[in-house]
Amino acid sequence: MRIALLLLGGLLLTPGCVVRTRPLPRPAPRPQPPPPPPPRPSSMSYNEAVDLGFGQCRSRGYECRLKEAHRTGNDVWKVKFHAFARDAKGHLHLDYDAYTRNLLKVDEKVKARRDDRDDDWDDDDHGHGHGRGRGKKKGHAKHDD
Repeated sequence: MRIALLLLGGLLLTPGCVVRTRPLPRPAPRPQPPPPPPPRPSSMSYNEAVDLGFGQCRSRGYECRLKEAHRTGNDVWKVKFHAFARDAKGHLHLDYDAYTRNLLKVDEKVKARRDDRDDDWDDDDHGHGHGRGRGKKKGHAKHDD
């Protein structure tokens, strides 16, 4: 009977001794790695560099003929043109950043043609620099070549 009382007492006490469990705490979220940097813009192609150069040349009022275009090791496109305008000719050299496409440098040398030159090629009297004191002078050894 003692055993029965012990079992009965144990059963009566069991509901009062319910162990309450808490959910396990969640682990702290891991810090997210920073997002990757934006991709570097694509570099300018040969055709794009030449097209930008033609646009610059025309905006300055010149007719242009491409002389050369190449990319340097410093990510710079060098685009060179023969430039012509009414009664003028020369060159236009442009430097572009290969990634930002910014115009970095302009070398523009277009000059008017001189009309005062004498095109009479067989006339030795004038117009060709002969007889104007540009040759050797006799008797002046210190100025000789």
